[in-house]
Amino acid sequence: MAAAGQVNQKRKAGPPKTASQKASWSNQADDREAARESSGSSSAVSDRATLESFGTKGMTSVVLGMLAALMMWAFYHPSDSTEVEQGGALGWCLATLLIAVAMQLFCVGRSFLVAQDERGSRDRADRAGDWLVDGIVCLLAGWIGYAAVTQLNVPMSSWEGTETIGGDWRAASNEAWVWIAGAVWFVGLRRWLSGPQARSSIGELRGNQLALLGLVVVGAVLLAAHALHQVHVSLPQTLREYKADPERVLAEVGINAPEGSNARMIFENRLRDGGPTATFALANTLAGLLAMAMVVVIAVLLPVLGNTFPKTVSRLRVGSERSTAQPETTSRPPIAVAIGLLLVAAILCLALKDTQSRAGVLSVLIVGGCVLLDFAWSSARGRRCVTALSLAISAVFVAMPLAARGWFGTGWISALPESVRYRFQYWEATWRMVEFSPWTGAGPGNYQQAYHRFRLPESHEIIADPHHFVCETLGAGGFPAGLLLVGLLAVGAWLFWRAEHGTNESMPVDLSAEPKASGPLRAAGSHAGFVRWSVPVGAGIGGLAVWILGIRNHDLPDFDAHLIAIPIACAAGWLWWFRLPDESSATDPGWDVRRIAAFALMAGCMHLSFSGGWTVPGIAVVLWTLAAMVTSSGHSFSLSGPFSMSRAEDSLANDSRLRVPDGRTGFRVRWRVVGSAMVVGLAAVTMWMVSYQPVTDSRRWMAEAQIQIRRGNLVGGEKLCQRAMEADRHAFDPAIFRLHVIEQAWLQRFAANPSSVGMSPRFEEALENAIQRAGNDPSRLQAIGELVLHRYQVGGEAEALAQAKMIYDRCQRLSPWHQAIAAQRALIAEAEGAPEETVRELAEKAIELAETGGVVTRQLSLQWILVVRPIGRSAIQQPVRQSAQVAMDALRL
Repeated sequence: MAAAGQVNQKRKAGPPKTASQKASWSNQADDREAARESSGSSSAVSDRATLESFGTKGMTSVVLGMLAALMMWAFYHPSDSTEVEQGGALGWCLATLLIAVAMQLFCVGRSFLVAQDERGSRDRADRAGDWLVDGIVCLLAGWIGYAAVTQLNVPMSSWEGTETIGGDWRAASNEAWVWIAGAVWFVGLRRWLSGPQARSSIGELRGNQLALLGLVVVGAVLLAAHALHQVHVSLPQTLREYKADPERVLAEVGINAPEGSNARMIFENRLRDGGPTATFALANTLAGLLAMAMVVVIAVLLPVLGNTFPKTVSRLRVGSERSTAQPETTSRPPIAVAIGLLLVAAILCLALKDTQSRAGVLSVLIVGGCVLLDFAWSSARGRRCVTALSLAISAVFVAMPLAARGWFGTGWISALPESVRYRFQYWEATWRMVEFSPWTGAGPGNYQQAYHRFRLPESHEIIADPHHFVCETLGAGGFPAGLLLVGLLAVGAWLFWRAEHGTNESMPVDLSAEPKASGPLRAAGSHAGFVRWSVPVGAGIGGLAVWILGIRNHDLPDFDAHLIAIPIACAAGWLWWFRLPDESSATDPGWDVRRIAAFALMAGCMHLSFSGGWTVPGIAVVLWTLAAMVTSSGHSFSLSGPFSMSRAEDSLANDSRLRVPDGRTGFRVRWRVVGSAMVVGLAAVTMWMVSYQPVTDSRRWMAEAQIQIRRGNLVGGEKLCQRAMEADRHAFDPAIFRLHVIEQAWLQRFAANPSSVGMSPRFEEALENAIQRAGNDPSRLQAIGELVLHRYQVGGEAEALAQAKMIYDRCQRLSPWHQAIAAQRALIAEAEGAPEETVRELAEKAIELAETGGVVTRQLSLQWILVVRPIGRSAIQQPVRQSAQVAMDALRL
């Protein structure tokens, strides 16, 4: 009460009377005014920070959602190697470029702007490494684009010799866009992950990257469930249908495989033992995704088990630096989380086993062992040793193609399993190809047609890629592309080593200085829900778009399989995105997301050292994302908490959002952002005009042509084929389809009037156009040659036989080790009246090629070739074939 009275007395007191009282009163008033101004300024800064935080979270959500939608699209429509060459990935690549422009202008551009303020806090070597990685990636994509452009100058209609290889511009451009889209994805994601908008608060960077890793796991679980459905339901049903009616099943899948042919044997073997493929074309490709996801789950499951059963697991761990975290810094997750992760691992493991991929299983065993060693050896020294061991193992697998040239000796290769020896044959053929064309190789998309010429005589498969990502790069862009890739791997490994051990060793290890956070996705503040839901929503939108377009285009995914696969994938997504973050801690030393991504990337590259898929979007997009995580720069690494920030760093990240460079520096940065966006936008426009629109229009006309032909309207079908040829002046399918339509019209006239013989000018023009567009591809030329021989069987035209001889002679020069082509040439020579000695030599050559390598599928008894003699009307329905073995035995007598 006394105090209250004193206050009231002071309030009732009048103004100061003396000069000293007046001065004191004035000073107190100034202090109060300054306090009010300071409070107002602080409030303004707080409001601005709130708005900046809201914009940052919104941009982060948009970026994660767009990336998730694109990745889910790639999982559903992976577009394997041959489909990429035919333009199956153009839509995905175009969407990636357009979204990248938006990211650059609204998200990545912001990262560049703020990054200028942080230059003083970053090491110069780190900045140089960042620009070096981005520069190498852009140069690699640019060189592949240049190699594609060079295919325009490759002669396509030379009947003399084979001085050049490649020449299919359409396939080259279609595949080159995958390389370009990959460079844009990688550089854009790296820059975004390095910017403060991705790590503006504690644990947010790790939470974003953990969400992307979860998308890889969820996509793999979706495809794994699909694969298990195929193994136990779809494939057994198809096998039963095939046994009941083989011809109908072969017609449905579009395979021409006469009874007793090697094509039918290969189809039956894959149907019985090929394994599941899910949405991919090959089981080995699916195994690559499953292997990477399996490694991610293992790397996350181990620390979860360590937190769930701390006393039991602590006995298995060696060292104390990473295992002595204070108990209050981590939470103990319930056993349900561990059980859920174990179930996810079981689904992935069963599907991986069913793929029968030795490369996939080997990569999981080796990298999984490294992950287990990294978890058990929980000291700083152990961390360094595991990193060095992992990099050394990766270097061995990268350098394996050198053994195909005898650099490490060749005696040990014969002791390897048969499937591995086949890989060395592929790699040696690739070296021959690159030595023939060192600057550009065969060009992107042209490897398969060039492989015919450079493969070893004992090789029996005609492969679409060399089953090693370094060799595939060499084949697509020659030695410059291969050197750029090896340089990129070396610089990336150096950046990872430096980020893990170089700069972090000088950072103080003080767990008490680390701020606490309840979870990586909840530590972002009041707007964390945006980030929390962005990846699931984006993945859902991407999957929904696939189903909507599937309904529109009558190309739905396997509905029965997805009735099971989608609920399982949703359960895995709920566990990863919503349950797991609640049970992890931002300072938990086991949650090093960059390190997890590095192990998964190691598994992917190890698998691609024996298998194809380097340019398959469904696999490549995962590799690009993991590589961006591993090589992204950031201040959030420490030995005490891999993705935790010190208070000073957190303050710097928060303050940097409020600073935008002004003056000359800001002007240069803004123009750099706008310029890069313009470059990507120009690439998107170029892709639309050069590739996407021509391929799309040509396919639309071809689809309508097929409808008209099924209705019996050959004239209308031919006109539509002509339109398809005009829409895409480099496509082969419309040309061969038009030639087939003209041939069918002639067969109808011949059936009505057998005197209708002689090649019409229209047929000759269509034949010349088809040969021109077939270029240096012996498989396409062989298809044209069979059509011409069929005409000879029906009409007996000498001109048709002469054309067939020229076509098969060129096929033999482009594919000198193909036994069926050699046998067909022998029959043509015999029909033309060549000397018996010449015919006998050709027959002996065919038999010799069939016996080389001792491969069953190369035997002449399984090769069916066309009879080369006039037959007449009985051959109108379909060409007459015979066993190549019987034909060659008759020629040798």
